[in-house]
Amino acid sequence: MKLRLALSVLLPFFACAVQWLLWDALKPYVWFLFFPAAFFSAWIGGLAGGLAATGISTLLVWFVFIPPAFSFELDNPASAFSVVVFVIMGGLFAYFFERMRLASRRTDEALASTEAANAKITQLYRKTLELDAQKNQFFANVSHELRTPLTLILAPLERHYRRLASANSSAAELRETEMMLRNARLLYRHVTDLLDVAKLDAGRMRVAWSEVDLARLARVTASHFEALAVERRIDYRV
Repeated sequence: MKLRLALSVLLPFFACAVQWLLWDALKPYVWFLFFPAAFFSAWIGGLAGGLAATGISTLLVWFVFIPPAFSFELDNPASAFSVVVFVIMGGLFAYFFERMRLASRRTDEALASTEAANAKITQLYRKTLELDAQKNQFFANVSHELRTPLTLILAPLERHYRRLASANSSAAELRETEMMLRNARLLYRHVTDLLDVAKLDAGRMRVAWSEVDLARLARVTASHFEALAVERRIDYRV
């Protein structure tokens, strides 16, 4: 920052030296090279550099190039107007570039903040994927562990139901056994569904649509709660 400020201050002196060399040959306008000097000083040094260069340029032109030379007196009142115009323009240059510099800084900070936020979101997304994969693996492992004892329960329960049906057992006992068998099969299907979810996430299974009997599905679902309704003396109907 100090180097940029020093360069901003040196530019008016450089402009003064070049204009002094060209003065006798070209007799240019007194502010010939000082407007560019003030502009680039503001561009390089911002508000401080631009204001410093404007002040130095004003003093150099006023003393060296505005008649009478080497004096701060003014022969022509219009020269005072040109001094005021230059000071205003130099101040505008400095203010404009300072605003641009601040806007650029805020943009860089916002961009850095956005990149940091994106990196954090990406990291959280990866962690979410890892947790999701661990969850699916957990469900798959639990489902595998549940299927074995369920299979061992279903096989003797089905044999017991067939024996009751062939032995002309009471309707209540047969119905109760049928309900247990139905619930065991439902639990087995739920466990299988958990395995299917893991397969779907792994891309090893395709979804297939099929027609269902909605009325039958409602009756079967409601039948799971018939025993509980009887136990609690609830009039339960479909």
